[in-house]
Amino acid sequence: MSEVTTLPEWFETACAEVNAAFAAGRLAHGLLIHEDPGAGGFKLARWIAQRVNCAQPMRAPCGECQSCRWIEAEQHPDVTLLRPEGDSTQIVIQAVRDLASDLALTAHGAGYKVALVMPAEAMNPFAANALLKTLEEPPARTLVLLVTSQPSRLLPTLRSRCSRLRLIAPTREAAARYLEIVKGAGPWAEAIDATGAGPFALLEADPAAISQLRNETVAALTDIGRGNLQPPAVAERWARGDLALRLACLESWVTQRILESQGIREVTHLSASGLPQNICRLFEFSDAIRDMRKLAHTSLNKAMAVETLLWRWART
Repeated sequence: MSEVTTLPEWFETACAEVNAAFAAGRLAHGLLIHEDPGAGGFKLARWIAQRVNCAQPMRAPCGECQSCRWIEAEQHPDVTLLRPEGDSTQIVIQAVRDLASDLALTAHGAGYKVALVMPAEAMNPFAANALLKTLEEPPARTLVLLVTSQPSRLLPTLRSRCSRLRLIAPTREAAARYLEIVKGAGPWAEAIDATGAGPFALLEADPAAISQLRNETVAALTDIGRGNLQPPAVAERWARGDLALRLACLESWVTQRILESQGIREVTHLSASGLPQNICRLFEFSDAIRDMRKLAHTSLNKAMAVETLLWRWART
């Protein structure tokens, strides 16, 4: 089954808006796709690129024509993906200048020249200003798609030049249904609960392994909270594994405990034993996890950082 024909149900509103604007000849030259993390902003952008370039407009995007297949494979000569290169976290001005030069050329086919910029907030100020010039005087039959989960980090003038499409995170049930369709059966709902991640962040994940990791993490926290386990014994093992995933599970679990303590959500099947009674300290622990997640891919001493985090939990 083509990826195009398995669009998530939470895309319906955004796709309908694009279809209506395109059919009426009112499609803006710039579209800002504001996605909740993991909701599929890049997939929506790719769908739009296929929509305006499909060779079978009566059922576009068909997912079967050469244009649709090229875009799916990121090989279409008229569709450019602009993102940070190598180890860089920024999109630089030269890349945007090269993009502007490409957009000024006539399309190879009968469709549009399309630029997909993601994450759009990765553009440094110079790059953003360079792109603004293109949006202020766009060449004919061009489309710039900005994908971001943090639109407030974009230049206000850049945002004002774009029509906005909102892509809200799906419900747990809708996300699990989609993952079962595209990835096959598995404990997807548990994996979503475990990580707090959107479905597109889990496309390469093993849901059973995530559930197991989540349960191991909660068991360790419970033992540490009861004084049955010391942080150094856990820190070394956690540091050797997938620390980013472990921290995602940890933050999700703590967030759920906070919500449960406030009566916002029903208690899950996982035990809340070892939960600190001081809600302020629980918030502080959640902040510490979030700070550490930002550093998980750096060269920090992971074992020491995890041990410090777990000692904080032991004292909470």
